[in-house]
Amino acid sequence: MSERTSPPATSPPRSASLRWRVLLVLALAAIVPTIIVGVLAIVRARDDVQREVIRGALAHIRALGSALDGTLQDSRRTVELAAATWADAPDDAQRTQLLLKRLRRDVPIVHALSILDADGKLRYGDPVPAGAAVGSHSFGGYVGDAVHAEGRPVVHLVVQARGRTGELIGVFVASLDLGFVRDLLAAARLGPGARVVVVDGAGVPVASSDGGPLGTSSLAGKDPAVDRALASSVEGTLSTAGWISAYRNLSSYQSLRGVRWAILHQQPEDQAYALARRTTRDTLIIGGVALALALALGGFFATRLTRPLAALAKRADAIAAGNADRAPPIAGPGEIGVLGQRIDEMARRIAERSELQSALARGDRLASVGVMSAQVAHEINNPLTTVLGYAKLLAEDKPDGHPDRAGLDLIASEAERMKGIIGGLLEYARTPRQSEREIGAGTDLGPRAKPDAPPSTEPATVMRHVGALLDPQLKKARAKLVTRVESTTPVAIDAHALQQVLVNLVQNAAQAMTATPDGESSGRTITITAKPAPGGIATLITVADEGPGVPAADRGRVFDPFFTTKAAGVGTGLGLAVCKHLIATAGGSIELGDGPNGRGAEFRLVIPNAR
Repeated sequence: MSERTSPPATSPPRSASLRWRVLLVLALAAIVPTIIVGVLAIVRARDDVQREVIRGALAHIRALGSALDGTLQDSRRTVELAAATWADAPDDAQRTQLLLKRLRRDVPIVHALSILDADGKLRYGDPVPAGAAVGSHSFGGYVGDAVHAEGRPVVHLVVQARGRTGELIGVFVASLDLGFVRDLLAAARLGPGARVVVVDGAGVPVASSDGGPLGTSSLAGKDPAVDRALASSVEGTLSTAGWISAYRNLSSYQSLRGVRWAILHQQPEDQAYALARRTTRDTLIIGGVALALALALGGFFATRLTRPLAALAKRADAIAAGNADRAPPIAGPGEIGVLGQRIDEMARRIAERSELQSALARGDRLASVGVMSAQVAHEINNPLTTVLGYAKLLAEDKPDGHPDRAGLDLIASEAERMKGIIGGLLEYARTPRQSEREIGAGTDLGPRAKPDAPPSTEPATVMRHVGALLDPQLKKARAKLVTRVESTTPVAIDAHALQQVLVNLVQNAAQAMTATPDGESSGRTITITAKPAPGGIATLITVADEGPGVPAADRGRVFDPFFTTKAAGVGTGLGLAVCKHLIATAGGSIELGDGPNGRGAEFRLVIPNAR
């Protein structure tokens, strides 16, 4: 007879034991805290609620007032800076127009902007708004009281523009649209029946969260809270006529030349203290059902505490099986949740390490392929030069019409194209040396540079040389090249490298316009522009054409090696890759976007200025 062994006795799950212990502790702990908290809540409810209402209202108006004051002061400082800048060259109309345009962009709340001379006559911008005082008391700038203009509340900002020696050159008058205050208050989260009102120094409402009338009449003398806010330099609260008001004067923020406006948070007392009454009622109800809820919550939390333990075990099994990135994340309370997060983080690091190892392996393989490709290209170039030379030599001995002449010309042409492809591959795979400053030959890398290419790195010099270099090709394509130079600062790139980049881009633009559906580029223009980049430490060079442009799906790939949208046999796909390589080597950047007015393509080159 075979001996049968009985299975070992299983002990009860530890998670069940832990669940009942948690349930018992919660039930016992519910009695005393419920009684103590209930009594304290009934006795101190009103005091606590009143304190929190006041504290919340003050915190609310602090945040809103700080944002409002900050916007006004930032606008004033920006206008003061613009006025000081304009005072250096008040007669430069073009510079003034650019300054006004930039000021409107930097201060979007500007509704109208005027520049007056020292005699008060309008020189630039909009007509002077009525009610704006531009006398000597405006020295340093001031923000006036709110007025209504074209159905909207505005405030006048007046700043004098003085020269370096202190003489008065003119006055800037800006009308600030106070609609941003309305938007600021509309986004505020208020309690039941509460409202926020902003008044200017005369007590006239600038904005109100409840949609009350604005700019019509002053609240000074009608609302005691408004009078208290305008007369006080600090924040405070006031309870009157069934309302509790928290207020603060904007001048208390101690910003430069503070604005004497006030912001008020008002709420009916019965709604503000409604929580105290509800607390008394709810405490009695909660006390009666506390034990039942303790049991229910105990079961819930006990399950919540123990359920993640099983999930942790499954997660550990998944990591051991190599599926660290597939298992769902673990969430749990307290230390269990922290432990789950640490396990998830460990799993992510294991997966990232595996991906990094795979990426390094792929990088090693690509580097090996790149080295091998460069070596093969270099070895092919030598015999290819021999084939090209003999093909041209044999073709010279064959008169026109000879049966071998066409074949020899085809061999020479294809050999030239192969040398261009190999040259582009080698150029992309290495950084050009001083002795290799030649521009590619015969492919979309551009024509070979002339030996007397200018060494200057001024954009204007290089652009003129590019125009002379490509003039025959552009005439053949019946395209016109226009250059616009606004910056003569030398750039930190080799002149030959910059010339190679511009030649490639102009040549691509000419080919793109010739390849349009009508097949003609006659009358179309290629524009090269050089101007200072924002910040003044670099130069922005753009090359724009009037061709069909580049589809959005291809813009992310145009700088990839061997990617081309040209017909087979026309390009190698290395021209733009070499351009990006040369610009990046110089510490710059190159981007592709839509041409002017959404027509054609525009390449934007940002190159650091030479030191």
